[in-house]
Amino acid sequence: LPKAAQSEYHYPARVVLPAVEGPPQLAMSTSHAIFVYGTLKRGFTNYTRYLGVAETEGKAVFLGEATTTSRFPMTLRPPHLVPATNAPLLLDSEGVGEPVCGEVFEVDDSTLEAMDLLEGIRKGKYHRRNIQVRLQGGDELVIDCGTYFFPPSEDLLTLPRLNTYGTEEHAIYSPSGPVKEEIRELCQRSHVFKPVKDLSSESLSVIGRPSFTSPRWLVAA
Repeated sequence: LPKAAQSEYHYPARVVLPAVEGPPQLAMSTSHAIFVYGTLKRGFTNYTRYLGVAETEGKAVFLGEATTTSRFPMTLRPPHLVPATNAPLLLDSEGVGEPVCGEVFEVDDSTLEAMDLLEGIRKGKYHRRNIQVRLQGGDELVIDCGTYFFPPSEDLLTLPRLNTYGTEEHAIYSPSGPVKEEIRELCQRSHVFKPVKDLSSESLSVIGRPSFTSPRWLVAA
């Protein structure tokens, strides 16, 4: 940029990873931000079974509560849809419904693999794609992260909608079976990194010369 314009240009910040003892840190390019809106939220069944295990092992970290910047329809799985778990379904029909509330976690590769297995990505039950969400509190950063969508249908789009999956809805959740050990083991695999826990402006700084490469999950402040 010309010198005259540099004073007015706000360079994208690069995250400074804190120094940690023990195993080497994983590069940020191999960690992933995911948005969870249902049974993977803190205190619910699949958090206790899987994502919370990864968090205890240092393979996942809670970044904060967030809301989607776009509107999506979310509903509960109807009884005729096997398995009849009453789990929430986020339908990939952007622009319909309301902004959805959830939580953002940063996870390593094997934890992301575990979440993909849990959501049946390989079997075509759900698909994962990136969306933008706004973290609540502080600077309200908008970040780019993956989330899990269920294919929409005319029947599902007519069901009552939620913008938040809470304790009342979770009270009727019925897991499809016992803990899946393959998924749990992926959440327990030895961790090799310490994710960034603080996304406040104080935790971001520019290293050396300005860089035009932001962390891939950071979209805007």
